[in-house]
Amino acid sequence: MQEAKKIWIAAGLVVLVLAVINSFSKGTDEGNPDMVWVPSGLLMMGVDRSPPDDEGPLHEVRLDAYWIDRYEVSNAQYQQCVEAGACQEPKDLRFYNDPNFANHPVVYVTWYDASDYCHWLGKRLPAEAEWEKAARGDQGWLYPWGNQLVRNWLNADNRVGSTRPVGSYPEGASPYGALDMAGNVWEWVDEWYEAYPGSAFQNDLFGTKYKVVRGGSWNHPAEDARSDHRDIAHPGRAMGVVGFRCTRSG
Repeated sequence: MQEAKKIWIAAGLVVLVLAVINSFSKGTDEGNPDMVWVPSGLLMMGVDRSPPDDEGPLHEVRLDAYWIDRYEVSNAQYQQCVEAGACQEPKDLRFYNDPNFANHPVVYVTWYDASDYCHWLGKRLPAEAEWEKAARGDQGWLYPWGNQLVRNWLNADNRVGSTRPVGSYPEGASPYGALDMAGNVWEWVDEWYEAYPGSAFQNDLFGTKYKVVRGGSWNHPAEDARSDHRDIAHPGRAMGVVGFRCTRSG
């Protein structure tokens, strides 16, 4: 009887140790330290304003757990997909072909190019709500680091004249550890530009013509880098201020 009790105690300790190890492993993707874990839960998405605009109303979205890239996809990473024959080269090669920009976010890629890259890795572009939660966290902050704009914690306002290497602003990390979710480059997300549920705001641009981009860029005002801010771009257009990151389900 005592031996059986010891066995059960030992088994319980093993389970406890494994649980602790598993909890620590959720900070990064197993086998891919360049992804961060976002737990399941509710997101209070958007913002209430009067008069209403396309960023409101504030509404509740329930999300399953998922992984999202810690960094924006770099030129060097994207080049691997091109060399594998799974991606098209960027539409403008001035940065892509410059070794000094290898670790800068890839730009001049369309929404379709970004989607191809993510699928090549078994990932996908983030849903708009997934992007927003990864940026603002459960606290619902206006910026990844809090509610106050700190201009030295992001690449915006055309202060440096171009992109910066991914991860150059560690102080600006989101609550889950994702970097450059404010500034550097706008990021493609999966959805078409539509009104939020319950919105009274009308816009002729809603529909299946434009995709949403998030996060602001090096050449835009820092205020555009708010975690609730939405902008749009034609999915077939490639620009020097738009890049992307990928996600996958947990």
